[in-house]
Amino acid sequence: MDSEAPDSAGARATAPLTGPPHPHTVQAGHYGMAVGRADHVSYYAASRAPASWPLQVGTVPAAARGFQHRPALDGLLGPTVRCGVLVGTAGVGKTQQAARLARAAWDEGRLDLLLWVTATDREAVVAAYAQAAAEITGFETTAPEQGARSFLAWLTPAPADPRRRWLVVLDGVADPEDVRGLWPPGHPDGRTLVTTSRRDLAQPGAGRWVVPVGGFTQTEATAHLRDALAVGGRSGRPGELEELARGLGRLPLALAQAAAHLVGAGIDCAEYARLLRPGTGGTLAELVPGPGALPDGQPLSLHEAWRESLDRAERTPRTGGHVRPLLELASVLPPEGAPEAVFTGPAVLRYLEHYRAATAADVVPVHVEDVRTALEVLDRLCLIEYLPADTYRAVRVHPVLQRATREAPAARVPYWTAASALVEAGSRFRDDPAFTPFLVRAVGLSQELDGSALWSTTPHWDTSLGSDHPSGAHEVLLRMGELLGEADGPEAAQSHFRQLADEALRRHGPKSSVFYSARKRLAHWQGEAGDAAGAAAAHAALLGELVQAVDPAHEHTFSTRAALGHWRARAGDPAGAAAAYAELAPLQARQYGPGYSDVVDTRVRAASLLGEAGDAYGAAIAYEALLHDLLRHLAPQGGPRLPRWSAALGMLVRNRPDWSDVFGAHFGHAHWRGRAGDPVGAATSLTHLLNEQVRVLGPAHPDTAATREELARWAPYTRSG
Repeated sequence: MDSEAPDSAGARATAPLTGPPHPHTVQAGHYGMAVGRADHVSYYAASRAPASWPLQVGTVPAAARGFQHRPALDGLLGPTVRCGVLVGTAGVGKTQQAARLARAAWDEGRLDLLLWVTATDREAVVAAYAQAAAEITGFETTAPEQGARSFLAWLTPAPADPRRRWLVVLDGVADPEDVRGLWPPGHPDGRTLVTTSRRDLAQPGAGRWVVPVGGFTQTEATAHLRDALAVGGRSGRPGELEELARGLGRLPLALAQAAAHLVGAGIDCAEYARLLRPGTGGTLAELVPGPGALPDGQPLSLHEAWRESLDRAERTPRTGGHVRPLLELASVLPPEGAPEAVFTGPAVLRYLEHYRAATAADVVPVHVEDVRTALEVLDRLCLIEYLPADTYRAVRVHPVLQRATREAPAARVPYWTAASALVEAGSRFRDDPAFTPFLVRAVGLSQELDGSALWSTTPHWDTSLGSDHPSGAHEVLLRMGELLGEADGPEAAQSHFRQLADEALRRHGPKSSVFYSARKRLAHWQGEAGDAAGAAAAHAALLGELVQAVDPAHEHTFSTRAALGHWRARAGDPAGAAAAYAELAPLQARQYGPGYSDVVDTRVRAASLLGEAGDAYGAAIAYEALLHDLLRHLAPQGGPRLPRWSAALGMLVRNRPDWSDVFGAHFGHAHWRGRAGDPVGAATSLTHLLNEQVRVLGPAHPDTAATREELARWAPYTRSG
């Protein structure tokens, strides 16, 4: 809101146009008029007879075809309201609702003066006020600002002057500066009605009622279409009207222009709804009448309705050129809302820096607060709704504005950046199942808007991306399947990965890394659904294809062999699982070195599963070989010590083996040595292990306790026993 209250604007203006002279006065007679202070008076020649009452100045817009009455606004000119403000984004029908209220007050005889001002800028407001002063008095001035001040003074008459009931409508105020010092006074006989897309003008206060105006309800939208079509001699089935109303986001401006286009182009609602769907029709500019055929005197086509607000947003200081790219980002996210985290993550900050580098001479780092400032500006101008406290719906944009943004000349539609932002936000909301429906909706929207948006043209293998990040498609497509499995169950994940595999095969062929990744995750969720044997068979088939398609040392083959061992074990085939791990370990060792932690883990699994398969002696030998290699690797490090803890990462740093691995291999060797028929050797080995664990880990450590329990099992078989 303007920093000056409406009451103060009148208090600083000149005195009334009627009433006796006083030190700050306006004098009106038959032949002339004097305006100013007693020591400085300017005279103007009479140009017309004073107006008769009641008086209407300015043109009140006629009711639109299919106009829908909104009863919630009826009290906006009530007895306790001095100023009513209708605020909302372009196209929601603020002007039509204000016009209805103004006409009703006029027709019911509740007004002596009705002034309608199309407040496009300050000059328009001043000119309208000056015209009102001239109409009231019959005297014109060549100084509009002087006339405007005189009109504001007239709105607060002196006690002896005739009382006039007035309503001033300021329609379409676009900037607080346009009405600074021009607010009508708060007077018992007067009312002010404002329509605006500026939330900073819509601040409630004493005697001021602010009403946010949104789109129609579904019932209102359908009725509007029906009535507007009927004026043009057309009709539509109820179901088709409802579908079309939903497709246009129930925005009154969109509905009015769509109805006019339906009548003018001679097409039916079903065809229009089909053309409106992404990928099947034209742009918004092609789906509404041209400028000369717009209905109800509308000045702008639908796709241009937000142009002025966006231009103002871009000119606002401290936005850093970020408002347009952020609006473009929001245009590919669900209109019902997206988390703030999607807009403030590293992917978007990098994108904004690159965007500025391409459009400005200077490049500066972008910070989270820069993004929030730009979002606040977009919210202030009703281009978005920004509610940071709403976890999942912090940023909302009307779907028609989203489409207009995507179709704007030179628009950069950042589908890939949005997907990266979704992945980052998914990491933040990893433990929150409520994030999954939003992610599914967001990814589905991107695919609906542009089926190729999340697919690259590169179907080749990229070893730098690893098994979970294949080239050819955005990571979010795989991440969504995992979240679906965790939130909705294995069947949902299987359905997603089956469709993803089919799409990858269609786009990139049978050697696509996305194709293999989707099939691998499909096999995984097949096992999670209870079919471990089927999952193992699927991984075995996939492995057979992989070794023919890529290097045997590729990360995909490693992860697939590991998964094969896992699901064979889950299916009750420990021997087959041990064989899979035994084949994997030397491949990993050649690729990463024998001391790599994954190699150690693979050898542990292979040895343990060998024992579970009934080959206790083979398991003991495998553990003994592992123990020998670990001791040889760690001996130069100066003896047993605990794994290193990284405070920066908040995790154990284990990219190489440590003495915990030695203790584990030692325990496994002793256990299977005893199971293989050498209880004395097992007890001796465990005694040595226990002494080392007590020294390094302490007597209360869980691993120490496990060794003590295992030793008690074999101790009765020793010679001393």
